[in-house]
Amino acid sequence: MAISVHNSLWDGVLELTKVTQEKGGDPLVWAIQLSSNLNSAGVSLPSPELANLLVSYICWGNNVPITWKFLEKALMLKIVPPMLVLALLSNRVIPSRHSQPPAYRIYMELLKRHAFTLQSQISGPNYQKVMKSIDNVLHLSEIFGLQASDPGIVVVEFIFAIVWQLLDASLDDEGLLELTPEKKSKWETKPQDMEIDSYDNYDEKRVEYHERLRNINTVMAIEIIGQFLQNIVTSKILYLARRNMPPHWVVFIQRLRLLGANSSAVRNSKAITPELLLQLTSDTRIVLSRECKTSSLQKFHAVMAFGSLSSSAGICHGASRSSLWLPLDLVLEDAMDGSQVTATSAVEIVTGLIKVLQAINGTTWHDTFLGLWIAALRLLQRERDPIEGPVPRLDTRLCINLSIITLVVANLIEEEESAPINETECSFTNHWKEKQAPGKRRKDLVSSLQVLGDYQGLLTPPQSVISAANQAAAKAMMVVSGINVGSGYFECISMQDLPNNCSGNMRHLIVEACIARNLLDTSAYFWPGYVNGRINQIPHSVPTQMPWLVIIHEGGSTYTTDDKCLDFNSCFKVYQMLFFVNLPKGKATEFKLMDLMEA
Repeated sequence: MAISVHNSLWDGVLELTKVTQEKGGDPLVWAIQLSSNLNSAGVSLPSPELANLLVSYICWGNNVPITWKFLEKALMLKIVPPMLVLALLSNRVIPSRHSQPPAYRIYMELLKRHAFTLQSQISGPNYQKVMKSIDNVLHLSEIFGLQASDPGIVVVEFIFAIVWQLLDASLDDEGLLELTPEKKSKWETKPQDMEIDSYDNYDEKRVEYHERLRNINTVMAIEIIGQFLQNIVTSKILYLARRNMPPHWVVFIQRLRLLGANSSAVRNSKAITPELLLQLTSDTRIVLSRECKTSSLQKFHAVMAFGSLSSSAGICHGASRSSLWLPLDLVLEDAMDGSQVTATSAVEIVTGLIKVLQAINGTTWHDTFLGLWIAALRLLQRERDPIEGPVPRLDTRLCINLSIITLVVANLIEEEESAPINETECSFTNHWKEKQAPGKRRKDLVSSLQVLGDYQGLLTPPQSVISAANQAAAKAMMVVSGINVGSGYFECISMQDLPNNCSGNMRHLIVEACIARNLLDTSAYFWPGYVNGRINQIPHSVPTQMPWLVIIHEGGSTYTTDDKCLDFNSCFKVYQMLFFVNLPKGKATEFKLMDLMEA
């Protein structure tokens, strides 16, 4: 009975599609009606079954413009998974690209539109089911020899496979595939059945148009390969393929260099040159996010010289199980580059990369947050031997640690806790339910910050913020000791009035930044080892009145009590980073992120 209902549902989808096609109906109206029908039938969207049905319907019995518009609208309304659609089309379209050049062009346009937006797809519903379908369609586990036990592995294999398919198709188009040692492709680049053009349908103009389009398609395919190698996310994914599938990577690079050295299409391209294509295949360039420049190479070598995540921080709870977090180091270095202005904020870029790396690495959010904090602290520690030479950017590095990263974490936690939980859609595995439980990421944030205390080598604060770190530790010590003092008075504390073991570090400042963002509360002060000991009375240097916000609004830079002068400027700069744009407006509180960047 269930099978009959299932078949009836998809028969209805086909009937709706055929009727709309025959009447020349609006594809958007078709997509909206289809989405409504599937929702009413309880089908979880995006639907892998619908993706299979539409691609099979188009290729090749209904290869007409309106059916491709149906597919485009289905992708736009997110009722079919884009990555699965691309996988299905690559199997159907690439082998038939010579006889169906318009379809190959449409496929590549869809590739440009959807292959570079992995973030939303990885965090979407049915993710695991979609990845399993992609593995089955492209036979990725069989070809690459990796068990697709984790969807993140399939993402790496998928991107690698798509680029490789375009590469082999381009080599075949230019007669270069015969020059490879294997003399063939591991992918289907030619139709299994011989394609014969009917004499009755022969049209000289149509033949000329198709020939011209085939040449254009070859150039476009090579340019898309270049985009995959340069895009900030896909280049990192290809770097993971290089690290984890070295035998396949060697073959891939050999073919790419063969194309760069011999392709006439590359020479005819306005977007990519043979020199650039060969440069993109270099060992260092594959992990950089943009065209290779001297400054980028300096960043890469400086990051590598500073050591991997594991060598600098040690192995702890899986956070450094590999060098897969290296892309994060490079992106954080890029975030400080004032020579480029990007349309996307650093917070959005890092948030997107973290989500992709978390999915690809298959790590828990505890390990992901820990890796994020360690990468930010490594960025700060590299200030000791700055890449930019005599123009240090300590304030910028502190801003990334105390503002940018906390905003990234806030986005990730808010995304989880504000998302509605659909028990019907999420019930196919208990594991999925567990990951989507409200507060799970927040709990993992807490555990990651607790473990962060074990990385003492990274927690040493720069000289300019030692006093602020000490005050953060003093604040925690007084709260733990049961001494109630308003938060506005802590910057007035003299360290001479506190125990010798009351010294702060970067973790104390990070925790204060998280408290300011409502990511944590003061229960963090009671974590084991967070403070050393207790104090019995309020320090003499704490005034009975004049909280720090009063000092800010009065524009004062120092506060004197008992002939002891407190340097307020350095502490205020830390408060700016902690609270970012949440500070009340005032003469001394008006600041922008660029002020810190230029400091």
